[in-house]
Amino acid sequence: MAQPQQNPATPAPASAFVGNMAPLFTLENDDGKKVSLIDVMLQGPSMLVFYPGDFTPVCTKQLCSYQNAMERFKALGVQVIGISQNTPAQHKAFRQKYGFEFPLLTDPKRELTKVYGVTSLFMLGGTSRAVFIISKSGRILYRYVEATRLSHRNPDELMEAIIQLKNSGKLTS
Repeated sequence: MAQPQQNPATPAPASAFVGNMAPLFTLENDDGKKVSLIDVMLQGPSMLVFYPGDFTPVCTKQLCSYQNAMERFKALGVQVIGISQNTPAQHKAFRQKYGFEFPLLTDPKRELTKVYGVTSLFMLGGTSRAVFIISKSGRILYRYVEATRLSHRNPDELMEAIIQLKNSGKLTS
């Protein structure tokens, strides 16, 4: 299984680690509507995907790979949610161009990015690419922060982690 990791370049607050409750949030989506983690949790487990920006080569490749695996995520009962500092209008254009079925949330001042500990000193405070898998009850079950902006967790690695979490009964508890 791809193990959850803590990247020393991105220190996280104590609350943003595996085993703790996920920090709550309410952010605007690409349609300008407010989305809260509590509302998301009511629908089931989720995978939060922090990424640097819309229409960039690696981010586009990453999010397209998750879209291509969307039926597998859905079959496991996991919602995918993208988060970056882009505006709702930019998110909407990005989502429409690539046909993303999952919402893109805007974190314009990177406040949530900081709360989740996915800012990078090496990128002058920019957003690191990171994935969190959160149980239906709001517990962080998996945290992976990429060491560079040039790589990302591929869907197969994430599926393996999700299946193990599901088989252990943690995903929906």
